[in-house]
Amino acid sequence: MAKQEKQQWSEITDKNTQDIQCIKEDIKDIRGNHLHHIEKDMERQTKQIEKIDNRLWWVLGLLVVSVVMSMVKTGIGV
Repeated sequence: MAKQEKQQWSEITDKNTQDIQCIKEDIKDIRGNHLHHIEKDMERQTKQIEKIDNRLWWVLGLLVVSVVMSMVKTGIGV
C-alpha cells in the first residue's frame, strides 16, 4: 500500500474509534437517565389504567343492577 492509503485508513480508523466512543457514552446516558424516566412514566400510566378499569367495572355493575331493578319493578323478572 502506498503511504497515502495508509494515512487514509489511519484517519478512518481514528474517526471510527471516536464514533464508537461517542456511541458508548450515549448508550450509558440512555441507560442511566432516560430508562429511569420511561419506567416511572410507565408505572404512572399503569396506575391510571387500573383506575379506569375499576371505574368501568363499577359502571357495568350499576348498569346491570339498574336493568334488573327495572325488570323487577315492571314484573317481567318475577
